[in-house]
Amino acid sequence: MDLTTFINAYRGPLIGLLASWGAPWADAIEIAQDSFAEAWVRRASCRDNWEDPEVFGRWLRGVALNQYRNWARGRRRRARTMTVEPAFLETIAVTPDPESSELLDSLRRAITRLPARQRQVVLMHYLEEASVNEVATLLLITPKAVEARLYQARRTLRRLLGGSLPASSIGGLLPCLF
Repeated sequence: MDLTTFINAYRGPLIGLLASWGAPWADAIEIAQDSFAEAWVRRASCRDNWEDPEVFGRWLRGVALNQYRNWARGRRRRARTMTVEPAFLETIAVTPDPESSELLDSLRRAITRLPARQRQVVLMHYLEEASVNEVATLLLITPKAVEARLYQARRTLRRLLGGSLPASSIGGLLPCLF
């Protein structure tokens, strides 16, 4: 297998996993890229057959965890500041629909209140559109366990939102969040 095949198979789930660990979305994308590069360069040091997707997925998760820890340490050491011109902000400003904006904000807040295991699979599956099998491979759990966590997460989100949405429609709203 080549690098492109692995990236295509694991990019989405890995970004979701990194975001579930606490990396902002843009940083999660960058950490994932660094993880793929590191894993590919050091693939010979993988103890098992790295061409086996399950083995590579587990190994990539470990590499990503180390990359995430390095990123987190670096982030703590330095504060990032950014200056944005007001004219630039005016050019990209969009007037949101107040009702849908409020609903999405509520959903964002509710996701942060999910238990870590549920939040992890929600971010990986819905926001990065990773399949249940891809999520299972990266988290080292069975696909049935992923499905159960997704089900529990949708029920928890519905409860946190005061029952205002059916659980089945929550999954459709999640890709709109980021």
